[in-house]
Amino acid sequence: MDLFNLTLEEELPSPHPLPLDPCSLYSNSSTLPASPTSPTSPRYNFYAMLLVLLIFCVVFGNVLVCVAVSRERALQTTTNYLIVSLAVSDLLLATLVMPWGVYLEVVGEWRFSLICCDILLTLDVMMCTASILNLCAISIDRYTAVAMPLLYNTRYSSRRRVVLMITAVWFLSFAISCPLLFGLNNTATREVWKCSIADPAFVVYSSVASFYVPFIVTLLVYAQICVVLRRRGRRTDLPRRQALHAQAGMEEGEGQRQRKNKCTHPEDVKLCTLIVKPPTVAPARKKVTLVKEAVVHPLEGEPVRFLAQDDQTQQQPARPKISLSVSKGRDRLDKGELAKERVRGRLSQQKERKATQMLAIVLGVFIICWLPFFLTHVLRVHCSSCCISPSLYSAVTWLGYLNSAVNPVIYTTFNTEFRKAFIKILHC
Repeated sequence: MDLFNLTLEEELPSPHPLPLDPCSLYSNSSTLPASPTSPTSPRYNFYAMLLVLLIFCVVFGNVLVCVAVSRERALQTTTNYLIVSLAVSDLLLATLVMPWGVYLEVVGEWRFSLICCDILLTLDVMMCTASILNLCAISIDRYTAVAMPLLYNTRYSSRRRVVLMITAVWFLSFAISCPLLFGLNNTATREVWKCSIADPAFVVYSSVASFYVPFIVTLLVYAQICVVLRRRGRRTDLPRRQALHAQAGMEEGEGQRQRKNKCTHPEDVKLCTLIVKPPTVAPARKKVTLVKEAVVHPLEGEPVRFLAQDDQTQQQPARPKISLSVSKGRDRLDKGELAKERVRGRLSQQKERKATQMLAIVLGVFIICWLPFFLTHVLRVHCSSCCISPSLYSAVTWLGYLNSAVNPVIYTTFNTEFRKAFIKILHC
């Protein structure tokens, strides 16, 4: 009986089988796998749902950007073409790379061939690099528009220039990522169940070329843009202050000029006396004209030459009348231009503040999303004493992917034309 019971117990399966835990594959630890009732299984499903939702957000936002620029002619500018290139790189990242990332998060291992893994890694590096390089290209384009507006609005704004910039971005992205296709990732320490970069040298190379160099360039360019905007703000504020002071003293100066022009100078008294008391044969119209000439031109420092009676009859120019009329009209024009300048200055200050805020947001999100990943990416391979858990590495990876969803929001929130185009597309 005991022998029968022992044999039956050996043949019966265990009531709690031990399934393969994905966490053990990532961490290579010897801990026991979790039971089916462990809370880790629902957590992974919920995590996967969030990642899938993120993918849909990336696709939706970047498709909206591409459709808006293709439909609206007002949006077809140099910067917006670069934004479309950025949207395409983020869109390809969301459709070709992110779903496999969700698969690895849920399954926990790579169950396909190594060639497929190398293609996936190449696409991952290429699309991330293209996204970052497009941000760098946009910063350079904006610096050209701010610092060199005349050059930007002529030959530098041509479509040929835009095509060259976009071509350079994608060529550099492929050049940085293509070594993975030629067997660079086939090292002796490569783990076949892990789809990751196994060559430590390529990790450093790709991190420097894909992130650190474009990041430094973008940071310097945006800093220079802020400097240019600040200098321009000071240059526009000074003439406005001078114009306000000039306007404040305009009425007082006008009264002084009127008193001066009414023959109050000692040298002009005789002159005006001669003009006011001409021969009786001269018509009244000539007297008024000569008085106007003396009134308009006494401040120019030129002597007023009087003509004889015959010369007055022959040479009676119409210029003094025009000069007086233009002088009064110019005063009115100066006041109107001054008012327009004040309005233009306020609008310029508002645009500069919005541009500065947008640049700060772009730089902040760029650093928050990508800097943790590339720091962890390098330390994970070259720092053996650094304890970087698989969950931490996965979190910073998806934080970098999150930048692809935020980019359309940043570059379109501050543009009313994009908002109108989005509303028009969504209402259709």
